[in-house]
Amino acid sequence: MASTGWLKGRVKAVPSGDSLVIMGSSKAEIPPEKSITLGSLMAPRLARRGGVDEPFAWQSRDFLRKLCIGKEVTFKVEYTVPSIGREYGTVFLGDKNVSMLVVAAGWAKVREQGQQKDANPYLKPLQDAEEQAKQQGLGRWSMAPGASEASIRDLPPSAIGDSNNFDAMGLLERSKGKLIEAFVEQVRDGSTLRVYLLPDFQFIQVFVAGIQAPTMGRRATSETVINASVTSDEPNGESTTEQRAAPTSAQRLASSAASVTEVAPDPYGREAKHFTETRVLNRDVRIVLEGVDKYSNLIGSVYYPDGESAKDLGLELIENGYAKYVDWSANMLEVEAKKKLKCAELEAKKTRLRIWTNYVAPATNSKAIHDQNFTGKVVEVVSGDCLVIADDSLPFGDPSAERRVNLSSIRSPKMGNPRREEKPAPYAREAKEFLRNRLIGKQVHVSMEYSRKVGMADGPAAPTSGADSKVMDFGTVFLESKDGDDASPAPSAAGNQLAGVNVAELLVARG
Repeated sequence: MASTGWLKGRVKAVPSGDSLVIMGSSKAEIPPEKSITLGSLMAPRLARRGGVDEPFAWQSRDFLRKLCIGKEVTFKVEYTVPSIGREYGTVFLGDKNVSMLVVAAGWAKVREQGQQKDANPYLKPLQDAEEQAKQQGLGRWSMAPGASEASIRDLPPSAIGDSNNFDAMGLLERSKGKLIEAFVEQVRDGSTLRVYLLPDFQFIQVFVAGIQAPTMGRRATSETVINASVTSDEPNGESTTEQRAAPTSAQRLASSAASVTEVAPDPYGREAKHFTETRVLNRDVRIVLEGVDKYSNLIGSVYYPDGESAKDLGLELIENGYAKYVDWSANMLEVEAKKKLKCAELEAKKTRLRIWTNYVAPATNSKAIHDQNFTGKVVEVVSGDCLVIADDSLPFGDPSAERRVNLSSIRSPKMGNPRREEKPAPYAREAKEFLRNRLIGKQVHVSMEYSRKVGMADGPAAPTSGADSKVMDFGTVFLESKDGDDASPAPSAAGNQLAGVNVAELLVARG
């Protein structure tokens, strides 16, 4: 993005009531961005470490945030103050001057013109708008009794630099499973957020449940919330010798850009962070706390608005190849949520999307069986997951007619081995008897799926070599059902699935 002339971009963050972070319109995965302070304005300052807000500071920021976040704007850098590394400019939202909208609503003061070479061409209209806002008692100029005091947030210790006594487990116990309104102050990496819980402004760090995005290095640079809640009292940002108060913990976390990266970000670390920032940074989200790890880090599901619906941030990251599924925190989720994450990761791997660009599927000892559907009669039940079926297409008495079929996708308790003095596992006999009563002599349809080399001793386990291994064939068996026969799930004949009751489903349904 050039530093002169009118430019277009999209507002990525709103650090204060008079500053914006605008990213360019390029199609690059991480477009360039600028931090722009609105020229000639001074918004109230948010609390620093151990301090309090100036009156109407949060409301001022919130007005500008709701006005601009995520929207396309046109802007121009008017001048730069090198001593503080800040660029001042004019921003238009459509045909509206953003500075005029802020001042007219009473959320910022107009500074007197400083010694800059180029005077702000909008200074006089801004001053007129400020005078009108004062007369009407708008925003920070409210004349309502107690309005100024009421506008100052009552911040908990975690929001002003003291998180030593924060009780993560207590918060989880009070809030587990509930939707909590939150405001995202900073994105540390693609799957780690620092948020204010509303309405109490408890400041916490949340790890997105079930996933992990690439890291940003040991001390990752945050390019986005650079000047959070920091404004200058001097006209147009001219420097001063006044001692500034130390920032709050929230601002220190969000302003860690001064840190030098000691370890380079993982591949796609920056892209994952940018993906998350463009969806949740400085936005209202809903969080469901799912658990706490051994270091008292909060784990939660994060939902952000997308039009009329809400999207699951974790699922979006995995679907777009920016994060991987992690079992330890996924185990805190509901079964259906875990399944969605796992399926999304498998699809991303198949398409080698982003972090999976160089993914190579692990070697498998399974081999697909094609075009091996047949119909036959069950002549033996070997165990709760193994049948011997006589293929109708072969002559009666032909030794090759009897085919051993292992039920795919399930595993019943082992029957043991009397020769090795192995006893049957609990419910092994019951599972076998359950199938025997329902299947012996019955006509079934079989869809063979794959074969697998397995160890002789352990059934479907890791393959061994030579005489210690055998090949087992796996498939799905459908029992021809009659109306009213067996209380089982209704069969589906969609696609190329065979008609009848899925025996594996029947077995699982009976426990």
